[in-house]
Amino acid sequence: MLGLICLAIALHDVDGPIHCQSGEKIRLQGIGATETNGSCNPNQPCVPGDLFVQRRITAGAMGAAAFKEDIGSNGKPALYGQLWFKDPIRLVCDVTGRSHNRQTAWCKLPNGKDVSCEAIKAGVALRWAKFDKSARLSSCRPKKAL
Repeated sequence: MLGLICLAIALHDVDGPIHCQSGEKIRLQGIGATETNGSCNPNQPCVPGDLFVQRRITAGAMGAAAFKEDIGSNGKPALYGQLWFKDPIRLVCDVTGRSHNRQTAWCKLPNGKDVSCEAIKAGVALRWAKFDKSARLSSCRPKKAL
């Protein structure tokens, strides 16, 4: 696996892409989450709910102290916008491949915690066994019932 340091500056949705200051985009390995339009694809795990709330929860789980969202003409978060971090978050990522013009990777926060696991613990993502063949996320459980 190729190592990558990502200074994360923005998040599109719970499982990515995470936008790095270097221009790289990362899709988190091993999890499924709500789609941009708020739906769940029938062929992948997902936590139904408000994408924008889930994205804010994910940013908090990543340690973002402050952030701002792209706002649409209706005054609400833009459907295809980003949530921008006030300060970059340093991630150490092991790249596993590529998907839709982005890297797929296991990423760790400065405190050593796995970002995919933190999203599961926050109740905004589910383990996707198909992309977690080594079962590294099998012990990650939501802190509260979904």
